[in-house]
Amino acid sequence: MHLKSVYAIAFLILALSAQAQQQSGAIKNGVTYGDTVKIKKTEGKYYNPKVAARRSAMIPGWGQIYNDSWWKVPILYGGFGTAIYFIYFNDDRYHFFKTELAIERAKDPQDQNANRIRVFSRNADAWRRNRDLVVLTMVGIYGLQIIDATVDAHLKGFNVDDNLSLNLKPKFGVINDGTPFIGMKFTLPIGK
Repeated sequence: MHLKSVYAIAFLILALSAQAQQQSGAIKNGVTYGDTVKIKKTEGKYYNPKVAARRSAMIPGWGQIYNDSWWKVPILYGGFGTAIYFIYFNDDRYHFFKTELAIERAKDPQDQNANRIRVFSRNADAWRRNRDLVVLTMVGIYGLQIIDATVDAHLKGFNVDDNLSLNLKPKFGVINDGTPFIGMKFTLPIGK
């Protein structure tokens, strides 16, 4: 009987306190309108990932400049320049061995050397494969710089405030029956 009266009094107090709260806005169709939520604006510039991706797709490095990551642009163009150099280098070697192979095949059948034809053919194929691989590498650099600009724009707005850190602390206590325990306590502070 005593427990029922405690529950009744607690329920009455909660009901009265709920009526005492003032509404700051009007309710219309179950939606509250008015000054209910205040948005805290973050400091600094907002970086749109879609804009960064589009700019990087149009002109390589433009998305990095948009994200204020200027230091990445020389690295990017250094990679493109190196790839272009090796494309021309491998293409030059491919055409050299292809020409040598054509000269060797144009000789009389008695003067042809089968070993030289095989060596020139293998070398031409190897240099062509290297050239094609470098072209694919250049396409990969282009794709990675678009991904980099997009991810960088996403992470620029990421909150790394100390209030969001996960705390790990040792926990010592006693269970209800008097048994002591040792454990770990994880806390994630939300708000203030």
